[in-house]
Amino acid sequence: MFWPGQTGTRAFKEDTGIEPTYRIAAQKVDIGTADEARALVADPADAKGLVPAVAQVKYTHLRGATVREYPRVGDYAEVYADGRRGAKVMGDTGRPKGCADPDEIKDWRNGQSYLLCTTFLIPARAREVEVMWTEIGGEPFTWAF
Repeated sequence: MFWPGQTGTRAFKEDTGIEPTYRIAAQKVDIGTADEARALVADPADAKGLVPAVAQVKYTHLRGATVREYPRVGDYAEVYADGRRGAKVMGDTGRPKGCADPDEIKDWRNGQSYLLCTTFLIPARAREVEVMWTEIGGEPFTWAF
């Protein structure tokens, strides 16, 4: 279990077949309002009792081949509330200031970092919020907020 900003390091196989090593650190989770949650779904009733939680995770390319385009390492961050996975919000949720668009990242080299953000809907009254990052079959990194 990590605290906000603490790092874990892992090699990750990108869709292109290369396997760079990343340093990963969940920085924070921004919790929104019920009104914001309703604006993120097609039917506002689907957001009843929910609020958006935006996980902000910093990824640093430590070593390995350059990621030419479309890194997917950020797709594996999830938000959990009171032990249950939040519902990932798909589509354009608006990007918080400072968050990169992974589809616009080109030629990600050793030493470069990006802050990637993902939005989930979680219960409004959640007491424990965590960010978990894991690749399929891997051991998870978990940050408590």
